[in-house]
Amino acid sequence: MKADIINKFIGKREDIGISIGKSIGRKQFKNNINRMIEAVDKNYGINFEKLESESMLWLESIPEEYQKELVGIAQGANLSIKEIARWYYSSMSIDGGCTSFITKIDNSWWVGRNNDYLLPKAWGHINIIEVEGKIPVMLFGLEGDIFSGTGFNKEKLWLHYNWLPVWDLSEKSKNTLTPFIFIRKALENCSSVEDVKQLLKSTVRDGGMNLFVIDGKNNQSAVFECSSKNYKERKIECSYLAGANHYAAAEVPADFNFNFDNSIKRQNRVEKLLLEQKDSISTRNMIDILADSKVEQNNNLSGTVYSNIACPAENLIYFAYDGYPAASRSKWQKIEWDW
Repeated sequence: MKADIINKFIGKREDIGISIGKSIGRKQFKNNINRMIEAVDKNYGINFEKLESESMLWLESIPEEYQKELVGIAQGANLSIKEIARWYYSSMSIDGGCTSFITKIDNSWWVGRNNDYLLPKAWGHINIIEVEGKIPVMLFGLEGDIFSGTGFNKEKLWLHYNWLPVWDLSEKSKNTLTPFIFIRKALENCSSVEDVKQLLKSTVRDGGMNLFVIDGKNNQSAVFECSSKNYKERKIECSYLAGANHYAAAEVPADFNFNFDNSIKRQNRVEKLLLEQKDSISTRNMIDILADSKVEQNNNLSGTVYSNIACPAENLIYFAYDGYPAASRSKWQKIEWDW
C-alpha cells in the first residue's frame, strides 16, 4: 500500500482539524472543493442560491464535536468555514449507486463493496483519526474528509452504507444525522452490532442507508435497511447476501414512487455470481464480482470510484481506487496499518 495515501491524525478535535487542513494546504483544498461542486453541478445541477443560504445552516446543525473539526480544517487550510460547508452540502442530494455483498469463507465473514459517486480517481485516501477518548477510526474517501460511507475501527468493526431513498423525514432537528456522519459517529462509539442497533434506535437520519456491519471480534454480521426513523434487519438465510439501493426487507409505502430497476438488476447479478461461487469463493472471485460489467457502474463523470474487500476477523482490507471504473481498472492493494 502506498504510504502517501494513508494519513494519521491524533489529538483533540480542533487540533485534528487544523492538522488535516495544514496537511493539504489552501490551494489544494480549494481546488478539491471547486472540483466537487463543479461535478455535482454538471451531473445534477446546483441551485447556488440555496447552496449559499443553507450550507451553513446544515453545518451548524451537525453535532458540535464535528463542527469543531471542520472549523479546525478551515483554520488549518486558511479557508473560510463557509467554503467547507459548501463542499459537504453540495453533494448531499446525490442519489443512486453502490453495490455490496457479504459472504462467509471458512467461517469468517467477508464484505465487498463498490462505492459509486462523482470524481473518479479522487477517492484514494485513507484518514486514520484517533480522537482522545474515542475509538480510533479508519475512513476511506476524499482527501481531507472527516466523514465517509466506508470505515473500520480499532474494535474490528466494519461499517459501510449504500444510499437509500426515504419517505419519513418531515423536519430536521439538532439530533438528525446525515448518513455519512452516522458512520463516523458509529465507528467512534460502537464496538458491536448491538451497539450499532442502539445508535439506529436513538437517531434520526436525513437519508436512507443499506447499512452493512461486521464485527470481526466475534465474527457477527448484519445488514440493516434504514429509513430516516426506522430500520429493518435483513435475514442472512444463506452464506451470503447482496444489497444495492432499494429496500428488500423493509415495508415501503404503496404511494412511494421511486425507480429501483437499476438497483434490482445489480443486486440480482451479484446474488447470481455469489450463488455460482458459493462453494469455492476466493478473494479473486470477489474482485471479479465487483468488477463485473453488470455490477460496476460507469456513467462518464460518475460511477464506481473506489472498491473494498475486507475480512474484519482477519484484519484484511483490500482497496481499489486508482483506475476508473475502480473495481476493474485499479490495482487492488492490501492495506497495512499499525493498530
